[in-house]
Amino acid sequence: MPSSHSNIEEALINFNQVNLDNTPFLLNRVDFKFVLSFTDATQLLKNLVKEYEVVSKEGNLFRYYETVYFDTAQRDAYYTHHQGKLPRYKIRTRTYLDTNDHFLEIKCKSNKGRTEKFRLNLAITERLFEQPKVVLFLNKHNIYNLDTLKEVVLVKYKRICLKHKDNQERVTFDFELSFANDFKKTMFGDFIFIEVKQENEVKSPVMVALKELKKYPLSLSKYCFALTSLDQSIKHNNFNPLLKSLKKINIAS
Repeated sequence: MPSSHSNIEEALINFNQVNLDNTPFLLNRVDFKFVLSFTDATQLLKNLVKEYEVVSKEGNLFRYYETVYFDTAQRDAYYTHHQGKLPRYKIRTRTYLDTNDHFLEIKCKSNKGRTEKFRLNLAITERLFEQPKVVLFLNKHNIYNLDTLKEVVLVKYKRICLKHKDNQERVTFDFELSFANDFKKTMFGDFIFIEVKQENEVKSPVMVALKELKKYPLSLSKYCFALTSLDQSIKHNNFNPLLKSLKKINIAS
């Protein structure tokens, strides 16, 4: 394990733990996304130990995610995000590899900038759009173009989750990312994606700490970043601030 990863683990030792089952999900929220080096992420964790707890599942502080994103052949979901249009949505399956739980998720960004997530528990993810309960679930949320949706990219990563001790706020740290499609696979180990999720926008300790580190929110989507990483020909100029931030981290590393 790289020493930078070990530093992350060491920084978690001082946190109180809270069980995942006692931690409500923020399925309707505002969120802010950042990208940090391991050095900055470690410092951020040290700055948050008094106000936050680390979420654990059966004593494990890390969870392993596998997500498959669906889109049309024209990449409608990707370009809607690239153009900054609202409302917009993404469709994905999510598997928690440590528990083998499967979900179908619709992640929506409203005209008011709020993120709302709807999820359906799945027994299997094969022949997804032929499952009657999946069709009913998607139709309920006004998604009818199922025959045009195809698997586009597979995203895997490792996650740490913090929760504020008193407020409805979660902070996720995602790293060891890998992206794959039918033609290519790429991995990123030099940075961490951080997402701050709040019931309502507040000036919380983590937002203050990020500002002190001179880190500011980016238009960030793992799906969009995966596509730009796997297909250099896809239009991505509106994501240049993110790509420049990642390049700086790689150069510093």
